[in-house]
Amino acid sequence: MNIPSFHQADLFNELAQKYAKFEVIYAHSQDENRITQGWSFENIQDYKSKTIGTDLSYSALIFHVFKHRKATHIVNGIWAEKSFLFVIILLNIFKSNFLIYSEAPEPAKERGFIKKIILSFIVKPFAKLLIIRAKGFLAVSIFAVEYFESLGAKIDRIYRFGYFRTLKVNDKITAESGYKPCQGLINNSSVVSLIFVGQLIERKGILQLLDALKVVAETNTSFHLNIIGTGTLGPILREFINKHQLQNRVNLLGIIDSEKITTYVEKADLLILPSIFDGWGMVVNEALQCRVPVLISDQCGAKELIKHQKNGLVFKGNDLKSLMQNIRLFLRLSLDERNSMKFCASEMGKKISIPIVSNYLSLCLNHCIKAQHSKPTAPWLDE
Repeated sequence: MNIPSFHQADLFNELAQKYAKFEVIYAHSQDENRITQGWSFENIQDYKSKTIGTDLSYSALIFHVFKHRKATHIVNGIWAEKSFLFVIILLNIFKSNFLIYSEAPEPAKERGFIKKIILSFIVKPFAKLLIIRAKGFLAVSIFAVEYFESLGAKIDRIYRFGYFRTLKVNDKITAESGYKPCQGLINNSSVVSLIFVGQLIERKGILQLLDALKVVAETNTSFHLNIIGTGTLGPILREFINKHQLQNRVNLLGIIDSEKITTYVEKADLLILPSIFDGWGMVVNEALQCRVPVLISDQCGAKELIKHQKNGLVFKGNDLKSLMQNIRLFLRLSLDERNSMKFCASEMGKKISIPIVSNYLSLCLNHCIKAQHSKPTAPWLDE
């Protein structure tokens, strides 16, 4: 894996209980940038791990891979990390069993002409050669399925996957939780509470969300939005809120420790993830496990967790009109209809629990390595 992450720790802890020799090799230690975003790294790890460059030099890495050549290896991406590319080459040389676990590359990422030529005629053909011996592919969403297929992977060896964690959900939000509704809206049960959690960057669609709410507020003010996160767009968002007099409708809460965000999500009626592109979107998992419906862009990998008008709503990504229509649709729902969505959100939350996902991963490994059983279906896709 690339770095230690609370997004992965729960699954890794579970796998360590299931497999005695389970170990994680990281490309990097804790990411300072993630720490500034509120990521918490305390008491998350109960499994063996090493870090390349700290615990393993490249020469030691060669020996480590050779020593464990008969194990099954799961590599997080192909060329996202130089060390991973090196490991995949070693796994091919040692004829080891390995799988690739990856999101799809961001489609809108701009590349110069020379880079496009290199990507098309050197990098991509090389990647195809490297993964010929891969036993399987853990595809983070349908976007990654399409990506792996473009590299020549056979569909019967591509397994739908994502990111998963276990939340400690509070049944009651206490005064000590730190939750702060917008000024002027306290104790107003008719107001719909919306929440956004993520980086304040263009790719996350946060500017478009405020554009949509500005228009919605012209005819419906029965909502408020809490925005949790930090990023380059922070000052621009604050200026927008002040300019359009949305101070009583929108709160910029800044950075909140990752372990405390659940408190805010639990209190919301709807989580919104309006990203122009997201490989997955872990905050969707967190909302569903908090029994909170989600309004999500169809350009987010986690859209496959959302059944339209069942446990949330799916809108056309980067489409202001579609976003506004779906926000208005949710605001018009009766209390019974919103409660029904909450129930369906909770049901999906159960399907993506760590024990269920861990068991599904074991079935995937048995299918691609040992040719046992028929190809398993991801629990969240199983009707």
